[in-house]
Amino acid sequence: VELAPAPGLSGLGELADRASMAGVQVELDVRDTDELAVSTQLAVYRIVQEALTNVVKHAAPARCQVTVSASAGEVRVEVTDDGPGRGVLPNGAGHGLVGMRERVGLYGGSFSAGPRSEGGFAVRACWRLA
Repeated sequence: VELAPAPGLSGLGELADRASMAGVQVELDVRDTDELAVSTQLAVYRIVQEALTNVVKHAAPARCQVTVSASAGEVRVEVTDDGPGRGVLPNGAGHGLVGMRERVGLYGGSFSAGPRSEGGFAVRACWRLA
């Protein structure tokens, strides 16, 4: 059995393309990430994957901004959308949000998810790089 490599930042474009087929216009902004470890890239990929899945499920059609950056010894992931946020569970109670929170917690980072004051929804994760 041949194993495929773990998904990383190079796969974010494919995630965006899949979301666009479901009615979500995704803008990717990935900066200063050339030196990220494979494990960090996988964590970022999975967070973006789950956040985009939530946008497709709960906000489509919508516009979505995905920002990934690494600087000052930390990585930051932010996924925001301008959708109505209907069907979103209160207090981040969905399984996907719990999984993202747990993944970020493994790195000792911070995680937040919830409605934005200007409308839409935001997922934010940040953790120190090893």
